[in-house]
Amino acid sequence: MMLCVQTSHAKINGKNIRSGVFHLNKPRQLTDTIPPAEVMEVINAIINSTNSFNIDAVANLYTPNAVIADDEPPYSWNGPTAGVQWVDAVEKACKANQVTKLTGKIAPINIYALNDDNVYIVVPVSYSGNLPGRQRFAVKGAFTFVLRNVNGKWMVKSQAWLQEKALTGR
Repeated sequence: MMLCVQTSHAKINGKNIRSGVFHLNKPRQLTDTIPPAEVMEVINAIINSTNSFNIDAVANLYTPNAVIADDEPPYSWNGPTAGVQWVDAVEKACKANQVTKLTGKIAPINIYALNDDNVYIVVPVSYSGNLPGRQRFAVKGAFTFVLRNVNGKWMVKSQAWLQEKALTGR
């Protein structure tokens, strides 16, 4: 298990380090707080796929043993088609709840850890949409992703959604 700490100031092995994400089993600072573009391309494709329920956008983004957990039934999906199954479940939930024009927007990312083969990233997302009678649907939360570099391509190993309400009670 790798333990990561996000902080604004730390002293590790007698060295002052100002900000970033630190791996406590092998102290080092990530010099950039913005994840690499190729990682964000995968994340953006996933979040944007729910805006139009585009299963083709996620069809080749998940590892053979990928796992997704979400608060929509059946709550988990696995395998290389996990992303397709998840987008389909989101679409069904929107239809059942009469949510139209669902839009996911990514907020600034504050937590990620990266090595040559793996990325751990927490992605804050706000979803909004329309409900019948001019009402609005809105929910905030975060996805936690683990991506693996498979033959030079970043692919999703795990994806989990947590509503902000679970942490704040609001």
